[in-house]
Amino acid sequence: MTVIDIRNIFSDRNIELVAIDPAYIYYAEEKNEEGRRDLYLLEYNRRTKKERLVMNYTFDDPSFAAHIYSFDKTIVLVVENGSNSLWLIELEKKTGGELNRRKIVCTGRFKECLALDADHILIYMSPDEENAEIFKKYKEVTDCDCLCYLYNIRTNRKYFVNAPIMARLGCEGTELFTMGDQRYMILMEPFADEDTKEHYYREQRWVNADIRDNIWLAKIEDVENDIESGSDTITKKCIASADIKALVRYMGNDGVRIYFRAKEFRTNIEKLCSYDIETETLSVETTMQPPKNGYFLIEENPFRFFSVKPIKGHICIRGLINSIADCAYDENLGSFVTCIDNRYCVTKKTAVDEESGNVHTYFVIYDTVLGNQESYECGCRLMGDNLVLY
Repeated sequence: MTVIDIRNIFSDRNIELVAIDPAYIYYAEEKNEEGRRDLYLLEYNRRTKKERLVMNYTFDDPSFAAHIYSFDKTIVLVVENGSNSLWLIELEKKTGGELNRRKIVCTGRFKECLALDADHILIYMSPDEENAEIFKKYKEVTDCDCLCYLYNIRTNRKYFVNAPIMARLGCEGTELFTMGDQRYMILMEPFADEDTKEHYYREQRWVNADIRDNIWLAKIEDVENDIESGSDTITKKCIASADIKALVRYMGNDGVRIYFRAKEFRTNIEKLCSYDIETETLSVETTMQPPKNGYFLIEENPFRFFSVKPIKGHICIRGLINSIADCAYDENLGSFVTCIDNRYCVTKKTAVDEESGNVHTYFVIYDTVLGNQESYECGCRLMGDNLVLY
């Protein structure tokens, strides 16, 4: 485990972590002064422990929001105020210089965006008053509430996404990850929430529709090529599916396997399954039967699966998948967050100041081998085996 303690840099500052690289940490800081907002993009050198300003922007309109994406050599900003236009700014990390600044106009009003890679951004637009009829007709045909565009930063071209599944699922239904040199996309397509799906199962004698959950896997490069060619479908593979008798839900990935939960309504049995991307094989990992008086804790990315159970004043931890942890800590240390290197338990606890009423949040790192513990009142973010305190 590597603990990156940068609290002295961020003391009394409102920052947002953007990326943690082996050598640098990138983050954004906002300041509001005299009716304007200033956005600062900064870099922290982990070796020299020095901070460097990459670039700063002033927004005269306080309604503007920035969506920030970090890549190997560049930082991409999407700046929008919920209208039909947005600004896309590409910065070089090394110099802070602008490589691109483009105004993009779409139909509708900005809803959300997602960077597929350093060169491509998905933009989702929701209905506005001016284009309400267009959106209404589009939904009648596709059952989509929003429109989707792909913007190619290299060619400065915008493409309408003809494949309805992309607009239908949006950012919430899309997960991106890398395996080796290949970038992948997981598309989560549940028919409905779990209670609704089970309701249809119990009333299935009256249902004729194909009530189905799907989880799809696609190479991002293939999806980009499909969109730019104007195809109304994307190249994808269904790795898990459940009809009206069951459900499947995405749970996470470790860069090699994709994990999902499958539940059969007739038996009420839930299983945790995995799909190996390289061998294209499905496996049942374990039955989702929580320990008595305990629960399961799942880290989505990278995927780790823990059994958590209180016993006689202690919290007992067992790593079940991608962890072999077998340890315990005093329950006074707080709720379990994760266990790193099968040894270091990270916990979280809160305390209320009786005089001021302020709530204080503490993170504790407990070494289950040596019995040492350290407590921090700060923000905490786990990225792989890096624990960042800020």
